[in-house]
Amino acid sequence: MVLANFEKVTQFIEKMVMEEHVPGVVIGVTTAEKTLYKQAFGYAHYTEKIKMADETIFDLASLTKVIAVLPSILQLLDEGELELDDPIAYYLPQFKKNHQDITLKHLLAHSSGFQPEIKFYLNNISDHDTIDTIAQIQEKKRPGEEVIYSDLNFILLGKIIEKIVGMSLAAYTKKFIFDPLGMKNTYFNPPSNQKHRTAATELIESLNDYRWGEVHDENTLHFGGVSGHAGLFSTLEDLAIFSRMILNGGVMNQKRIISPQSIALSTNTYTKQLNLNRGLGWELYDSPSFSGQFLQDGFGHTGFTGTSIWFSKKNNFSTILLTNRVHFGRERNISRMRRIIHNLVAIEMSDAY
Repeated sequence: MVLANFEKVTQFIEKMVMEEHVPGVVIGVTTAEKTLYKQAFGYAHYTEKIKMADETIFDLASLTKVIAVLPSILQLLDEGELELDDPIAYYLPQFKKNHQDITLKHLLAHSSGFQPEIKFYLNNISDHDTIDTIAQIQEKKRPGEEVIYSDLNFILLGKIIEKIVGMSLAAYTKKFIFDPLGMKNTYFNPPSNQKHRTAATELIESLNDYRWGEVHDENTLHFGGVSGHAGLFSTLEDLAIFSRMILNGGVMNQKRIISPQSIALSTNTYTKQLNLNRGLGWELYDSPSFSGQFLQDGFGHTGFTGTSIWFSKKNNFSTILLTNRVHFGRERNISRMRRIIHNLVAIEMSDAY
C-alpha cells in the first residue's frame, strides 16, 4: 500500500473553515488496523476562540442511533434475547391495540410508518410517557409501505433495550460496548468538567448563550440527556475504535463485541422496493447520498449537529467527519461539503491501494 497524504482533503477543509461554512472540523480515515489520517481545523467554540483538537468531544446527535442503539440491538440478537421479526408489542404491550403489525425490523429500517417526530418537550410529555404517546398514534403509513426517517423508531428501540436488559441505555452501552472497546470519552451527559473540551452547538436565544456541554436535541434534553435517537457524545479517537470494530466484523483487541453475522446483517438492504435504501439503522447508498459519488458501496449515518460516519465495503475503511455546523445556525447545510470530502477521500484511498 502506498502511503496516502490526503493533501487535497486538508486543503478543501481549510477552505471550508476559512469561508465559514463551518466553524470547525475534526476528520479521521480509519482502516480495520489503524487510523491513516486525522486532522483538526477551526474552532470548537467560535466566539471563545477555542480551537478544535483531536480530543474535542462532539454531540453526535443521530449518530446515537448507530453507535449506541444499533450495537445494543445486535448484541441482544447474538444473545438470543430478541428476534428482528418480533412485534414490538411483544415488549411493549401498549402497541397491541393499534400497532400489532410493527416489528423491530420496521423500527430499525425506518419503515414503521411513524411520523418523523413528536415535540415532546413542547407538550411537557415526560420520558416515562413517551411509549403511551406513540402507541396512541392513529394516522400513519402502514408498516413496510414507505421509509420515513423517524426519531420515534429509535426512541422505542431504546425503551425496548432498557426493558430487556433491566438497566438504562446509558448504563448498558457503557458496560457492554464502550468500556470493553476502551472508548473512554463516549457517554451520555458529559461530565461538567469536560465542558471546555466539548464543541459548542447552537446559540439559544432564550439563554442568550450557546448550547455547550449538554445535548442539543430538545427532546433528549427534556428527557434528561438520554434517548435512543440522540444524546451520545464522543471523540474522533473513540469513533475510530468503534469503526475498527465494525470493519473487523465485530471484533476489537481479540474481543468479540458483536458477531460478524450481525454486522453483515445490519448492512443488508431492507427497503429495496421503497423510496429510500436502508439497512438496520444504517443509511445505504442512494442517489443523492452524503457519501458522495465515489463511495457507492457502503453504509453510514449523519447527525443533525454536523457529524457523520461512512464505511466503504470495497476498500474496508471508514471516514469520520465531525463538525459543529449548528454553531452558525441550524439552517447551515453542509451536504455538499460532506460529499466533496468523501469523494476526495475515496480518490486518495483508491490511489493508495
